[in-house]
Amino acid sequence: MNKRVKFIAKYKVSTLVALGTLLIASSAFAATHLNTLSNSKGDVVYEQKKFEDSVIPGNTKEKQIRSLKAYGLGQDLLQPDQAAAIYMAGDNSEGELHIVRGSGFGFSDAASLRNELKGSGAHIFDKLQDKYDFVGSSLRYSPNELTDQERSVLTDQLAEEARDSQQEYAMELLDVSKEAWSMIATYKGEGQTILVQPIRTNEKVTVHLAEESPAETIMVDGSEMLYSTYESGSQGIRFIYNIPNSDFHINYYIEATKGVAKDDLLTIAKAYLQKSSD
Repeated sequence: MNKRVKFIAKYKVSTLVALGTLLIASSAFAATHLNTLSNSKGDVVYEQKKFEDSVIPGNTKEKQIRSLKAYGLGQDLLQPDQAAAIYMAGDNSEGELHIVRGSGFGFSDAASLRNELKGSGAHIFDKLQDKYDFVGSSLRYSPNELTDQERSVLTDQLAEEARDSQQEYAMELLDVSKEAWSMIATYKGEGQTILVQPIRTNEKVTVHLAEESPAETIMVDGSEMLYSTYESGSQGIRFIYNIPNSDFHINYYIEATKGVAKDDLLTIAKAYLQKSSD
């Protein structure tokens, strides 16, 4: 394996939804029209855009296969807390650089997760609304941002290595900071399921959606939220928690199954807006 060990600093946070695939948030969210959310400084830190072919130029079947292979390599070769740049070579001059992460850390109890994220500004509740119990979570740390120049240089280096190798790929580990992460925490109770999906970042998250449908903009304790309902009867809400004295914020998305009342979902969201005591 062409595995390089030099650490590269910086990786731009971006979330791309294409062909119905959403890696961080739920696939149910792939039916909402353009909306934005801002942080306390007024900067747009979350935006939805309708997916267009120009987002992924020349998005061929071969590119999609290489992307899936890169993701699989990340799961197979990386430790839970690692991230890497993987160049997947194609025929002739074809090929792409992919940023991939390890499988992430699993937590079966809220206390362990709370200890892991102590000082991050995140709320980790043992229960939601005194009726939904924490049952598990998966936490993945993000690599730091790559500048355009760093990404270009890295692409050229790894492309040459990938084409010279029999495996047709080359990998270099990236510097991973615990400042930025994403997570999915699952809560269950009364036959219902609630997924809490926060992203801690200092970058804007852009989501490209395949279809459009309206989302309701509501205000909760002075914070703007995007509320959506889906054909399945489930519902979701997204909002920004501004971490005091930090350039980072937490982008929360919470999805609940059909039997959860809207007022309960809003009350849960409100709890995540409170200042963390850790």
